[in-house]
Amino acid sequence: EIAAYLITFEKHDEWLTTSPKTRPQNGSMILYNRKKVKYRKDGYCWKKRKDGKTTREDHMKLKVQGVECLYGCYVHSSIIPTFHRRCYWLLQDGMLIQHRSSEEI
Repeated sequence: EIAAYLITFEKHDEWLTTSPKTRPQNGSMILYNRKKVKYRKDGYCWKKRKDGKTTREDHMKLKVQGVECLYGCYVHSSIIPTFHRRCYWLLQDGMLIQHRSSEEI
């Protein structure tokens, strides 16, 4: 599903957000052109690396039908342990970002 959004984003300008959202709500999914929008400036406090300067991001390659085609980047809140930002992108310019709390009620 994520790959489908990212593959077709260029055909749907109405899907793209042109400026970063400040503190997007839990569950929000935002589609950016990652080369044009500084999506990391979202207003949340994320966990830092041991050096205390840079955000600790976990990167991985994801497969679709056995072929690596998506990149994923996960970061954890420094305040709410269950809150995460997940970013997915192709080699193209599109990027899908999800802000989500994994805590179940």
